[in-house]
Amino acid sequence: MLALVFAAFPVSAAQQPGVSIPTPASHFGFRIGDDGQLATAEGIEKYFEAVAAASDRVRLTDLGPTTDGRRTLAAIVSSPENIRNLEQIRLDNQRLADPRTLDDADARRLAATHKVVIVIGCSIHATEIGASQAAIELLHTLAISSDDATLDQLRRAVIIVIPMLNPDGHRLVVDWYDKYRNTPFQGAPMPWPDHKYAGHDINRDAFMMNMEESRNLSRFFYSEWHPQVFLSMHQLEADGPRFVAPPVTDPIDPNVDPVIWREAALLGSAMTLELERDRHTGVVSNSLFDYYWPGYEDSAPLGHNVICLLTEAASVKIATSVTQPAPDQRGRVSAPHPWPGGRWTLRDIVDYDLSAVRGLLRAATAYREEIVWNFYDMGRRAIEAGRKDSPFAYVIPPDQYDGPAAIKLKQLLMQGGIEIQHAQETFGASGTAFPTGSDIIFLAQPYRAYVKTLIERQDYPGDRYTDRPYDVTGWTLPAQMGVDVRVVEKPFEPPLMSRLTITGIAPPRAAIWGDKKPGYYLVEARGNAGAIAANRLLSAKIPTSWLDAPIDVNGFHYASGTLVVAPGKTTMPVLSVIASQLGLRVDGVKGKPPASTHVATRARVGVYQPRGENADAGWTRWVLEQYEFPAESLTNADVASGSLRARYDAIVLPNAPVEVLLRGLPADTLPPEYAGGLEGDGVRALDAFVRTGGTLVCLDQSCPLAIDTFKLPVKDVARTTRDQFFGPGSILRIDVDAAQPLAYGMPAHAAGFFASSSAYEAASNAGVQAAVRYADKDLLLSGWLQGEAVIAGRSAVVQAPIGAGRIVLLGFPVQHRGQSLATFRLLFNAIFAAR
Repeated sequence: MLALVFAAFPVSAAQQPGVSIPTPASHFGFRIGDDGQLATAEGIEKYFEAVAAASDRVRLTDLGPTTDGRRTLAAIVSSPENIRNLEQIRLDNQRLADPRTLDDADARRLAATHKVVIVIGCSIHATEIGASQAAIELLHTLAISSDDATLDQLRRAVIIVIPMLNPDGHRLVVDWYDKYRNTPFQGAPMPWPDHKYAGHDINRDAFMMNMEESRNLSRFFYSEWHPQVFLSMHQLEADGPRFVAPPVTDPIDPNVDPVIWREAALLGSAMTLELERDRHTGVVSNSLFDYYWPGYEDSAPLGHNVICLLTEAASVKIATSVTQPAPDQRGRVSAPHPWPGGRWTLRDIVDYDLSAVRGLLRAATAYREEIVWNFYDMGRRAIEAGRKDSPFAYVIPPDQYDGPAAIKLKQLLMQGGIEIQHAQETFGASGTAFPTGSDIIFLAQPYRAYVKTLIERQDYPGDRYTDRPYDVTGWTLPAQMGVDVRVVEKPFEPPLMSRLTITGIAPPRAAIWGDKKPGYYLVEARGNAGAIAANRLLSAKIPTSWLDAPIDVNGFHYASGTLVVAPGKTTMPVLSVIASQLGLRVDGVKGKPPASTHVATRARVGVYQPRGENADAGWTRWVLEQYEFPAESLTNADVASGSLRARYDAIVLPNAPVEVLLRGLPADTLPPEYAGGLEGDGVRALDAFVRTGGTLVCLDQSCPLAIDTFKLPVKDVARTTRDQFFGPGSILRIDVDAAQPLAYGMPAHAAGFFASSSAYEAASNAGVQAAVRYADKDLLLSGWLQGEAVIAGRSAVVQAPIGAGRIVLLGFPVQHRGQSLATFRLLFNAIFAAR
């Protein structure tokens, strides 16, 4: 293999005087990729440090702390001269990223000598650990090789290697594997996700940036380096092709500059050519994965004019080899050299990954000037399109139903490199008057494609009979987040304005009105801000109730779900923060509190975590934590132990198929203490919990478990054939009965994320209450929906009394990946309703 040949070359002038560059084998004590051997996170970090200390080709940087506070290391590799001049290269690269800082002539001169910046990211899914292992040999090869081809590539490129995009998960995977090494369960799947919150969805957070890892990568890309090329290396199932390489399959994001797709095909072909030169069989391209959805770590940069490349190697059992028959790949131009089948090892993954990287570096440096120029030119074309094409701008008015949601939207756009202007005076655009304090996103900026993709409606270009999207088909953020964003089609005279900064974002401050020594306070409680307000009052142990009938005070209409708060020494400081930070109105009112109220309590919440890879439980815990709900994670043993009512008021079942919830992981695949699910003792414990007064909250696919267990008189009409109904990952109109406690704080009409979810028909006079229904017509707001009549007008969120407790069925993923802020309140209200 070429990697071994490179390692045998004599050390070049890159070595620092008196300091030797260690080989991977000498540092780790084994050959990278050996069966049953894994480099630990600490070992990788120390090796990268050792190479950087010994080589003038390598400089280390840190992207920032992970969710668990660990470092995210990256090695910047180039020629010694480039390393000495690294800061100037970085600054020049930022100038090329924003064509407003250069004219074409200056850009041409800069592109003629500028280095192509290539980022290689490894194993964001930490169970797909092969790429992190390959990064070790890649760094060594680049640091020691003295052949003309490598030296030329180093002169032409700045290569940034991120060996662990998920350092926390890497530690979990290695610890798990080492625990059961040399046992019958060596290489067994982990019984928990490889990230504290996002699990496998850690690479589906790129535009929302809820996780530290996503924010770190975004900052590194858009504020610090801004690469021209980004390769993310993954793994897929063991029984398919040996390697999947670019280009991707259809559909693609239509907003992305077409040059991106051509360049991706060019570089992808170079990668597969190198794999073929190295006689690596079973390589597939134009297959499996699309670049339609912008939420992946390797698709969000597309809207920033970055060539994004994805590779997927066939997996092993972490570091234990597998034996597989040959898949049928005969006669396919996308897979011209089939794999013959047989033994497949971690070392095979390392070798395939290294071959693909060699092909990428060969092509990217050969086409260096064209890639750099196109990078600049795509940004220039985006600016021109923003000036002359529609839309011209987006406007976010200051008066928003949910202030924190609007803040989150603006934050994630700016973290993604989008410029937002803050109007300091009133202005008119397309016949609409906008107030002072409105925020304006002009489309004449380099990343026009990115902001347009996130804000506009999607109409998925699929065929109902053949296509099944790889991920979601609609994500329109204003709808999904419940933020009012106005589209301005034509140019207008801009007002006096200043550039908005992340630290400068705040909701309009609300006032505390009314009597100074009131009998009670009314606190507006709309949106997610209202949930935070309730939790802060309850956390401070201030007596608080929910208003069950609307009331008008001092000319303001307080809806059902308003907070009724008792005065006291600690009340005013909390209310002042609520008004200033959350933008919620407060009124002090004389007299006795309204009679139509019920007491608000701080529920004790448990979130069930199924064994295996279930990201939804982690997302649910994360969302609850962000909105100040204390929540514990429950295992099978926690549930089966019983006496749940003594410990919890509400238990949440995450979005998971009933089979997964009941049976969990099979006993023959992992140690018996991790096998099984809720079936038996767990279900009986949940039954007792509800009947003795507990609230069981079911999310999306978990709802059938409650329907079957408690024999609810509810039928899911969405469970029908695809010919009749199909709704994959789309945003639908929902109608809300805001007078019901389950819908307190919600507007009358909203948008819900629907992913092959449920629509209920309840038996009459059965005590089942519907708080949310799908709209009667024109359901689709974004994405893809076939057969809307099947669910139109049907119930989406229902509750049913069972004994002294209740079941709440949230028929669609109201907290989907921490993105669907418009419907978070439905989960929160289900918890608030628990007593």
